[in-house]
Amino acid sequence: MGYSPKLCGQRRATGLRPAGIAKTHMKIDQMRERAEELLAKEAAIEGGASDAEIVELHQGTVSVLRRLHGPESPQEVALETTLAKIRKHTTLPLPHYRGALRGALNNVIAEIDAGFLGSLQGAVTGEVLTDLIKLSRESLAESGESAKNVAAVLAAAAFEDTIRRLGNLTNIAEPGRKLADELTALKDKGVLTGAQVGIAQSYLKFRNDALHARWDAVQSEGVESILGFTEQLIIKHFV
Repeated sequence: MGYSPKLCGQRRATGLRPAGIAKTHMKIDQMRERAEELLAKEAAIEGGASDAEIVELHQGTVSVLRRLHGPESPQEVALETTLAKIRKHTTLPLPHYRGALRGALNNVIAEIDAGFLGSLQGAVTGEVLTDLIKLSRESLAESGESAKNVAAVLAAAAFEDTIRRLGNLTNIAEPGRKLADELTALKDKGVLTGAQVGIAQSYLKFRNDALHARWDAVQSEGVESILGFTEQLIIKHFV
């Protein structure tokens, strides 16, 4: 799905008259304050978060995203996809929910500070993706098969989200497209080049194994490898 950036405060890009621009700035400032308020609540949670606290953070984050970008924006879809993957593949999802929601709220603030309303440019996307990578590495550092499996799911989610957001960034994404086809489109567009193409395609099996709980096929070395590759893509395209 394509997503065209609209430079906040530029009449040529937004088509707003001065009064409309002032109103838009006011709304954006309010949403930034709300995002900061939610982040402060998340940071104040001590120990394990309760279901009620996570629900409040989730609803507040989605509300901010919808007011800025409208319903079912790429940002909201990406967040809900990540939460669904965490819910499906982890036995204790609440700590990971916090990381995903925190990343989405940091994205909102970075997006506003960068002067964009409704784009997936630069650091706007990087926060969510780097949070997933951080959570995956933290899980990998723990001992036990379960921790390795959680790390694998988060790494697979970070890889897939990065590829799909690259598609959005370059306006070549299509709803419902298979990840393999998304990689082909990125290659044809010249976004992925040289050895990147073969490496990215090789990680499709890792992604499928991790998200379908084929744990015997998932090794810690593979988790580290896909995290390193994904991190390089984020640094190049979103930071």
